[in-house]
Amino acid sequence: MKRRDFLKAGTAGSAFALSGLTTLVPRLAMAATVNVNLVAEGAYKTMADGVSLFTWQFRDTGGTGPGALTSGLVVQEGDSVNVTVTNNVDRSIRFSMDGVSMSTTSSVSPGSSRTYSFTAPAAGTYMYTDNRNGEIGRAMGLAGPMVVMPADGSSRLYNGGPNFDRQYTLVMSDFDDRLNSAVENGQSYNMANYEPNYYFANGLAYPDTASDSDTLITMGVGEDVAIRFVNAGAITYPMHFHGYHVNVATRNRSPETAVISKDTVQVERDECVDIILPVAQSGIFPLHTHYVPGVTANGNYPNGGLILMSAA
Repeated sequence: MKRRDFLKAGTAGSAFALSGLTTLVPRLAMAATVNVNLVAEGAYKTMADGVSLFTWQFRDTGGTGPGALTSGLVVQEGDSVNVTVTNNVDRSIRFSMDGVSMSTTSSVSPGSSRTYSFTAPAAGTYMYTDNRNGEIGRAMGLAGPMVVMPADGSSRLYNGGPNFDRQYTLVMSDFDDRLNSAVENGQSYNMANYEPNYYFANGLAYPDTASDSDTLITMGVGEDVAIRFVNAGAITYPMHFHGYHVNVATRNRSPETAVISKDTVQVERDECVDIILPVAQSGIFPLHTHYVPGVTANGNYPNGGLILMSAA
């Protein structure tokens, strides 16, 4: 009942996938138990310009999230979710998710594990992260998405909300290599000086975003496509659409009261924004942040959080 390529029927019904290439299958309106094991750990990752950076990540030991993310959950309203977090980084962390009440708010010490339990809340898009270390945990990579689908098995963003034909989850994030270096070497870093020089969608930078099924947005003319933006970075992402106008449906699960068709959607820090894209024309068009450095890798263009949308 979690992770992007998991679509299987069982005694609890069918699960849902994050990838927009998978048709959602109705599931029986009964709650299930979802057990997840996340390891918070350090990992070296190669940037688009070939530089290797020391990062942190939540690694799901049972699967992978969308794109190059190592974690990502898809559950249904009312599910009982148990997330066991093993901490292999050099400081205490605390698993947290805005809008979700956990069984405990205690931290996990280095080398220890703790289970955080909760009942899957109302349908919508959520982000989990480490809230023990301020912005540093998220800026180093300790974040992931959770998509909650309606209990009635419908393809809606929320109960009574807009229908969609397919959906994509895009987690926007960034690194400042000075922070990564400081953490790697056990040094302090003042987040007031944070200025990222690497940018990602689902952990990928262009051109890799154009070859992954979770970040190459494939759709058909006449469809309504849901895109779930999750800002796991430490800057704002003004996401700009070429070729299409979109309708913002929710911001942090709160429905928009005045829906205006627009080609740029502001996604603030810590914010989850769900939009509906009515596909009105065929072609290949870019989707990217209007923050110009966001489509570079340490100044090298075109890299960063640049995504392609292909409609036929």
